[in-house]
Amino acid sequence: MTTFEIDSNLKIDNVVLKVIDLERQTAFYEQVVGLYVVKKSATTASFSAAKGAPAFFTLQKTAEKLQPALSTGLFHTAFLLPTRAAFATKFFEILRNKETVDSPREQENRFPHFERIIPIAKLDSASDHGYSEAFYLSDIEGNGIEIYADRPREEWATRPGGSNPLDFKELAQLADFDTDGKLPADTIIGHVHLRVNQLAETLAFYHDVLGFEKQEVYDDVFFVGAGGYHHHIAGNTWSGDNPAQPLERHNGLKEVHIKLSSSEAYEALKNHVKQQIPFQDLDDTFIVTDPSGNRIVIKQ
Repeated sequence: MTTFEIDSNLKIDNVVLKVIDLERQTAFYEQVVGLYVVKKSATTASFSAAKGAPAFFTLQKTAEKLQPALSTGLFHTAFLLPTRAAFATKFFEILRNKETVDSPREQENRFPHFERIIPIAKLDSASDHGYSEAFYLSDIEGNGIEIYADRPREEWATRPGGSNPLDFKELAQLADFDTDGKLPADTIIGHVHLRVNQLAETLAFYHDVLGFEKQEVYDDVFFVGAGGYHHHIAGNTWSGDNPAQPLERHNGLKEVHIKLSSSEAYEALKNHVKQQIPFQDLDDTFIVTDPSGNRIVIKQ
């Protein structure tokens, strides 16, 4: 039997998060991450990487409490920068920023043994993955963020994978230390990394049902992509055995939007999925939920 393959030219079109404090979260994604607010209301804020560009990231004020620390949902949203120089610039900007992030809700959840609010470092970690260089941080409600740049595709097979130290000396020579803090206008969401509770079943969903290519698969994490990309979706079980699925009132991931490049590709995927699982059909979109409870919106 021929394996179905999803559209090789797809893109991550939007990531929608449920938040508790819309004002402080909006300020974080503007001032720390460097996104532009496209539209804002009392309940929603949408963002892009340039003024006037379509939104690709959305916050909705629909959550009442923090999701359990050990749960399924979002591991991180990964913002892909167009060049290594842009990555170096943003990396050193975050590294050198001495302003603290006020995050009492997140600290109350993670640091109950402290009697006072302490500043949380904006930079969590950084790694050279071979195919890309990346650094990681968390927003004020604990949602993970990756900011990264890909190396040229022809170099991917020649470099060691895994997580290795960044070359600070090389990156420092590329960085612009006089920056306005904004991401480049052609920044996109390159991939989304999820927390899952059924790795084999969830991998089968993305590979067999949606048609993503398996790129790397380990006992506790998988990476799948389209068109040979290192990954558009990843899933891990690092939260441990049987993590809880967040409730509607919890903050965190609401849904991931995947946009296909043509109506033909959309209809082909829709017909393939229809033969395997039930889904919600909304004319020009359909919605599926993976075995770990993560909601995926497919668009044309």
